[in-house]
Amino acid sequence: MNLCNLMGTGEIGHLSGGDNVLEREGYAASAGFSLGLFALGEDALGFMDTLVGRLCQYVHGKEIHNVMDGTPINVDVTAPGAIIALGLIFLKTESEVMMSRLSIPHTHFDLQYVRPDFIMLRVIALNLIMWSRVHLSNDWIQSQIPEIIKNGVKGLSDDDEMDAEAFVQAYVHIVAGACISL
Repeated sequence: MNLCNLMGTGEIGHLSGGDNVLEREGYAASAGFSLGLFALGEDALGFMDTLVGRLCQYVHGKEIHNVMDGTPINVDVTAPGAIIALGLIFLKTESEVMMSRLSIPHTHFDLQYVRPDFIMLRVIALNLIMWSRVHLSNDWIQSQIPEIIKNGVKGLSDDDEMDAEAFVQAYVHIVAGACISL
């Protein structure tokens, strides 16, 4: 792994010196764009295994800690930058491996643990990776939505307001991500 890739990954997970969380989120997302553009076209499945593994940890929230001081890393801050970086690194590669690693939640349990805005970023990244499958049609947009979410939106009721909100937010963010992908 070259030095620029290593530094870019470190910057996504870098702890902020201040208390401004929004500033930190913007910094991590910018680092993700930088890393993704820098590594665009690299051999992502060869020498970059460590980089890709670290980025996937930033996305999924495995027990990861800052390399420098051992403090836990906030996945709410690191996931957007990591998703953006992975989408750009694997741009138009049609990688089934990355498709599975960035998949949209397909179970009710998973839906509760992935923020809706992260779902939208995953949809965009997946479509950057699987570029040849993107089609300008309503059917294609609908094909992006997992059955559990389609069924959840169809069966909305006032009984379980929390579930209804999770399904609607996921649905709207998936459709938005698919439209941005076009």
